[in-house]
Amino acid sequence: MADIFREIDEELRQDNLKRVWSRYRYLIVGGVAALLLGTAGYVGWKEYQSRQQAEAAQSYAAAVALVGEQNDQAADRFAALAQSGGSGYAALARLEQAGLLWQQEKRAEAIASLDALAGDASAPQSLRDLALVLGGQRRLEAGEAAAVKAHLATLVEGTSPWRHLARELTALAAESQGNRAEARALLRQVTDDLEAPQAARARAAELLQALPE
Repeated sequence: MADIFREIDEELRQDNLKRVWSRYRYLIVGGVAALLLGTAGYVGWKEYQSRQQAEAAQSYAAAVALVGEQNDQAADRFAALAQSGGSGYAALARLEQAGLLWQQEKRAEAIASLDALAGDASAPQSLRDLALVLGGQRRLEAGEAAAVKAHLATLVEGTSPWRHLARELTALAAESQGNRAEARALLRQVTDDLEAPQAARARAAELLQALPE
């Protein structure tokens, strides 16, 4: 791990954040994936007593199983579930749709889809916040670092369970624009937050070491 962050430090010194992000983004995105699985479990637990929602859970799992092998069929199933799966699984299906759009190089459509979910008052708040985080991630990957701070501001300043990831992404965006002091301040918010997952705090601490004052 130390070797990884020494490489990050070297590349950040060269102001090449895009390259850094492409190589090390999974340190952050892995955290998103773990939280998404937890959210999916929560949705299932809350709604499993409903037969309709049990069927939606099965449909969601079947669609996920197609991703990577039969993306067109997966997209069709997610689209159908997004229309009839109930608020929880419909929102999860929309997140998956956005991911498939991104894989197809339809970046603007993917970001627009995430933004639409983030603004959908009928969707569970946890998934709306996740859509905001993923929208920030995609903007950073697309080279739109200047838009990340405003996009994630409500999460960075709030108490959402996703605030830690939002702060990490905003820190990376700040560093890419030469705002190292702001980046370090955001990362310190993560390391100092006793409610943050240990993995997030450790990751933020490593990044702080790679960003000397």
